[in-house]
Amino acid sequence: MFGLFNGVLNASPSGYIPEMEQIISQLERGTLVTKFSWRKKAERKTTLAIRRETRQIVWTRPGPTTKTTFDGAVNLGEVKEVRLGKNSKDFEKWPEDAKKIESSKCFVVFYGNEFNLRVLSVAALSEAECELWIRGLKYLVKDAITAPYPLQVQAWLRREFYSMETPRETVSMKDLKSFFLRINHKMPTNKLREVFSEVDTRKRGEIGFDDFSVLYQKIIFDESESSEVLEKLPQTMNTVSLKDFQNFLRHEQNCSMANDEKALSQYICDFLKDPQREIQEPYLTTSEFMDYLFSKQNDLWDPDKDKVYHDMTRPLSHYWVSSSHNTYSTGDQFSSESSTEAYVRCLRMGCRCIELDCWDGPDGMPFIYHGHTLTTKIKFMDVIKTIKEHAFVASEYPVILSFEDNCSVIQQRKMAQAMQEVFGDMLLTHPVEKGESKLPSPYSLRRKIILKHKKLPEGQEDGSFLIRNDANEMDLRNSVKNGIMYLEDRVDKEWNPHFFVLTQNKLFYTDSYRAEQAESEKSEDEDETGNFQRTKANVPNEELHFGEKWFHGRLANGREEAEQLLKAYSHLGDGTFLVRASVTFVGEYCLSFWRNGQVNHCRIRSKQDKQQTKYYLIDAKHFDSLYSLITYYRSSPLVTAEFSITLQEPVPQPNLHENEEWYHKSTSKVQAEEILRRVKTEGAFLVRPSENDTNCYTISFRADRKIKHCRIKLEGRLYTIGSVEFESLVGLIEYYESHPLYRKVKLSHPISEEMVRRMTMKHCTPPTNHLSPYNQWNEKLQKIYTFEYICKYMLLN
Repeated sequence: MFGLFNGVLNASPSGYIPEMEQIISQLERGTLVTKFSWRKKAERKTTLAIRRETRQIVWTRPGPTTKTTFDGAVNLGEVKEVRLGKNSKDFEKWPEDAKKIESSKCFVVFYGNEFNLRVLSVAALSEAECELWIRGLKYLVKDAITAPYPLQVQAWLRREFYSMETPRETVSMKDLKSFFLRINHKMPTNKLREVFSEVDTRKRGEIGFDDFSVLYQKIIFDESESSEVLEKLPQTMNTVSLKDFQNFLRHEQNCSMANDEKALSQYICDFLKDPQREIQEPYLTTSEFMDYLFSKQNDLWDPDKDKVYHDMTRPLSHYWVSSSHNTYSTGDQFSSESSTEAYVRCLRMGCRCIELDCWDGPDGMPFIYHGHTLTTKIKFMDVIKTIKEHAFVASEYPVILSFEDNCSVIQQRKMAQAMQEVFGDMLLTHPVEKGESKLPSPYSLRRKIILKHKKLPEGQEDGSFLIRNDANEMDLRNSVKNGIMYLEDRVDKEWNPHFFVLTQNKLFYTDSYRAEQAESEKSEDEDETGNFQRTKANVPNEELHFGEKWFHGRLANGREEAEQLLKAYSHLGDGTFLVRASVTFVGEYCLSFWRNGQVNHCRIRSKQDKQQTKYYLIDAKHFDSLYSLITYYRSSPLVTAEFSITLQEPVPQPNLHENEEWYHKSTSKVQAEEILRRVKTEGAFLVRPSENDTNCYTISFRADRKIKHCRIKLEGRLYTIGSVEFESLVGLIEYYESHPLYRKVKLSHPISEEMVRRMTMKHCTPPTNHLSPYNQWNEKLQKIYTFEYICKYMLLN
């Protein structure tokens, strides 16, 4: 138990438990806190705890709970900062509740993988508990980030497993299908079923976590895909010895570490983090070796370069400086929110030059925002206090404050005074050395804040402004008027809002405008599909079968069409089948299959059981989805009084699109572009098979006077474009003939092969004196001349 976090916190032989382990154990048991959030009032008596096996912070509201159900969670690996105090908008939203609690009992967890971080705002019952949480979280966050790759994968697998598991702590075939779709791993259902059968040794139709982990390894590290690498290693008993690993690094990776066997031995031990395997000649199992290949230890990036290794004693002008423009902005420069947290994020990401756009404020101190726009305003004092706190967390090298100053001289003087008071000795106000003839070096300017600002012109009066004479028309300060205007869309004839800026010479406007303003700090409650609770399957039970090749939906001619399809594919043998929507019993389905030279039809019945739909063919066996029913009878026989049969191969889906005028079976990308160059109509299109993937199609069309290509993926029986799915390619095209595919452009003008033939003849008709209508070689010669003229046309155009 004590060794889960990288094996660092093992109890000593004497029984003494380290202080940090005691802290983590207490956090694992949980403490009562008050949780603040943007959308809900303060929630008292919330239990906040650490979940070791998944490396998460979890919380539950008062009431009954289970092992796998929590009200929320934060992955420790995503935490960017743990900050003491009430520095979040969650506390600001509920001032009456917040003022009753001392700041010394509060802390905020900033987390996420985007620029604008989410927040978890917490108030502990005492200062001592608050300190325990901050100390423990800072340690655990670092530990989660630096953990060996196998442990990181293990924690992630547990999170995924717990989100799917039943009260029996198992997952089914259906759960696994949804899981692999969720992680974008496409695989045939037959292969998944085959691997599932291998690991399901007890034949229960469900597996526990250990078997789930084995199944994941088998599928992700498929032997057929990894054999090329493994063949280069002389494995013994499915292990990679120290000598084998050394040869691999030397000959395949060209890694200098291979020359130092002692260092390499320690390298393997550091990767494994297993005290029981810290031996003189450590080894890796095959799966551990594959893990290594995907881990950060095998990254192309040299970790020695994580630290500054350049000569930092040269003049400042000899270096590239990581800089930020409109640093205060959390989104676009017209209508987004300004936030001090944007400065925190940039500085902690290593940025060394940040921008402050200053404008006169009503209380004698400036605001910072993007002038003449809808961006929100933040106080100058709040910004410089934030800069002081976070300037040198990521780096000790100087921070440059780049001012775009639009303030009166009176407020500029207050700005100067405020910076001297807040920054103190950090602020560079005098030359580093007397009589210096070149800029000082970054090394000599460590932990210094430098101001970059235009000098005030001589004779400037106190009540005046410092005006920049930039000729850029896009400068918003030169605008005559700005705001929201409505433009009529030429295609849909609808009026849409746009943000605009009118200058003396031009009108600038955005493509679109959203009235809603994005929050700079998102509460954890905004993530409705978090990985902390029992997630609903990405696909509802009643829709799992939609993507399966055996499901043919509602056949136009019902039973008769099903029989025609089965007879056409009868060569596949007994058990060939399809499932279709029932015509007689609306809302139910019919199983049609081939047996003993005949087509058989079985009604798939359904009934409601405790507000859940159950499907069955025989009364003794019920299933919670049509997908589960068919999956079962593909591995187990369907037994009735008349017959016993196991479903085998599904009847392939008909390719209805091959009869459509817009479908070009043999047209390449180059040919499609050549055709569309001749058709100048917006919305002109054709559909063709993808040249790179046999399971994809491509829509080639004209939009914005350019030729565009849009990929369609065939997944099972569904045609997917983006996140939208269609049961047929014909249905997809029909949808985008009435809805925009790209911006405002709809597919409006299909190009048929007959149109292409006419265009080709129009542009490529050869001179009449070259051909005789009575020549027996007329047809062959015409093809030759047509080909020559096409080539000439393509070269000239």
